[in-house]
Amino acid sequence: MKRILFVILAVILILSIYVSGCGINMETVLAPIEDLHIWADNSSPEQYFVDVASGEPDSCYEYSGYDVTRYENKVRVEILNIHYIRDGCAEIYSIVEHTIPIGSDYLPGVNYTVEVNDVAETFIPPIL
Repeated sequence: MKRILFVILAVILILSIYVSGCGINMETVLAPIEDLHIWADNSSPEQYFVDVASGEPDSCYEYSGYDVTRYENKVRVEILNIHYIRDGCAEIYSIVEHTIPIGSDYLPGVNYTVEVNDVAETFIPPIL
């Protein structure tokens, strides 16, 4: 009986450590940006997108997601990585490609800036 109780308690302890993430140190960081390109599709109204190539500096980094914010003539895109803080990371630099929608409400002939982490590019919607 004591042995079964001991096994049950050990399983509960292991599961609680696993579920709580105890011992896993990580942080969310901005991903390095390798390249970006802004483009529009042929829909009406035109939908704009930014193709982004972001980096994962070693095997302890993993793409986490993105966030898009627009204010006046600027679009801010944050590409995020999760960095697992541990020893023994393989020194393999990986590139992850993304196509991110940035909306359709852009005035023709107006200069807009798209900032992706620390890289900026401008575009001007054509006057039809």
